[in-house]
Amino acid sequence: MLSMEPQRRPSAESVLKHPFFWSLEKQLQFFQDVSDRIAKETSDGPIIKKLESGGQEVVRNNWMEHITAVLRKDLKNRKGAYEENSVKSLLRAIRNKKHHYHDSPAEVQETLGSIPDDFVSYFTSRFPHLLLHTYLAMRSFAEELIFQEYYPKLRES
Repeated sequence: MLSMEPQRRPSAESVLKHPFFWSLEKQLQFFQDVSDRIAKETSDGPIIKKLESGGQEVVRNNWMEHITAVLRKDLKNRKGAYEENSVKSLLRAIRNKKHHYHDSPAEVQETLGSIPDDFVSYFTSRFPHLLLHTYLAMRSFAEELIFQEYYPKLRES
């Protein structure tokens, strides 16, 4: 953005599409879209390898240790185990809690707060690297229809 050569600067559209400027609603939708896209991917596939590379810092080694006890208990009582050291698994938990928010016990809803603002803030305050890490990891798949709204088109030279 600070380049003296205008053609080397990103467009205003590109800058405004950066996750730093996204609404909490858009952040939540991105987390859901990523989780939906990677749900059936194997752990040795390229998309998961990219997502999990450097993921220990994102999940702070064990993301279950950084959420409230009431939410941890609720997640452990649900079908499908969560891997506590996995970005994919954390995204799945976010997606599932959002989709099943109204089925959750009152104390879980109270912990997570209102959707989308409090809900997203609950997770991003505990995992501050999650959004940018996920955005950068998924950038290689930006041409896929589901992700096109999140990534700016590259400037033609």
